[in-house]
Amino acid sequence: MVDTSVIINLNATGQAGGIIRSLNVELRASTVVRDELIVDRIHGRDDSALAERLVSDGLLQFVELNDESETVFESLVSGAAEATLDDGEAATLALAACSQSLVVIDERKAIRVAGERFPSLELLATADLLQSELLLGTLGRDGVTAAVFSALTTARMGVLERHHGWIVDLLGDRIVKCRSLPASLRGLPV
Repeated sequence: MVDTSVIINLNATGQAGGIIRSLNVELRASTVVRDELIVDRIHGRDDSALAERLVSDGLLQFVELNDESETVFESLVSGAAEATLDDGEAATLALAACSQSLVVIDERKAIRVAGERFPSLELLATADLLQSELLLGTLGRDGVTAAVFSALTTARMGVLERHHGWIVDLLGDRIVKCRSLPASLRGLPV
């Protein structure tokens, strides 16, 4: 089960279809996530249309909330701000929790809430997908580097701390152009 940011990040690589095929998976996302996808005004990327292309290629499926997942969804969007999520993240976690699916989500707060509420869920981030040996075997190091750089610079992909070393090694000097990464990681004065 993937969140909105994951679809946006994969689209921003310019190689979403090839990446998903390389991983030999069909992604699933909630219809709430589908409704969050819009046109990126800055880069002119239409994430909604790109996602629909993934659907027509059999690489992405949008799933409706059922009664059980709707109840979990409501519990994730209602309450104190520190314990609630936006609709897309909540729908992603609700569907995953009710189906015991693997979750790919990038937002730190959502990862924290998932760990607290659903400790048995396996959580990955977009960077985990992009770091896959399957992908490296298909795209090669230069292809993976280009995909990651594009996701970082055009979608401002968030990268969890556990991936910082990999990102530094992968991007080398190009890292300074990746403004979504912490200044200290980019070698800039803090």
